[in-house]
Order: sequence, then C-alpha cells, then structure tokens
Amino acid sequence: MATTFHKTKLTVSFDNFFQRAKEIKEFTSSKGQRYKVLRIESSEMFFLRLDAKGNKEWKMNLKNVYQAYKELEDFATINFKHYVPITHSPARGLLLHLAMLQ
Repeated sequence: MATTFHKTKLTVSFDNFFQRAKEIKEFTSSKGQRYKVLRIESSEMFFLRLDAKGNKEWKMNLKNVYQAYKELEDFATINFKHYVPITHSPARGLLLHLAMLQ
C-alpha cells in the first residue's frame, strides 16, 4: 500500500517557506535519497544527490514547490511533475523536511 502524505500547515506564506528553506543544508526524500543544498539563487535551490554516482548539480524552483504545496491534495511524486519537472522526489522531501507534510 502506498504512503499518503497530508499537509500539516494549511496557512504558510511563501516568505516563511522561503526563509526556512534557505536555512537547510541537507534533506532526505521520503524514499531515503539524501540531498545536499549547495546554494539558493533567486528562487532556485541548487543541490547534489548524495547517493548518486557523479556530482550532477540539480536545481528546483522554490516558488513552484510552494505552489504545488498550496494546490495539491495528493502528494504522490508524479503530481509534482507539472510544478517541478524532474525533481519530484526532492520537492516532496523538502516539504517533509520542513514539516509541511506528514
């Protein structure tokens, strides 16, 4: 049976979300993938996947992650596709790390 995730904070501003996201150095996806945050430029978070071979730098738009949080009811990773192409799992992992999902 698939795990379902639910919002824990129904009213959180983008500014609050962004300030908290800027403090993160590492986070983990719901499936145990570890990510190291390299930097944030504008609203883009740049990170490395620590459990992957190579040092490919990934990025995801934090405004889009926040938008997904506001609009989605079902937080299956595939549902993040419209908001953050390719980085579905890290997006959900970031929300879990920030205790915005449980």
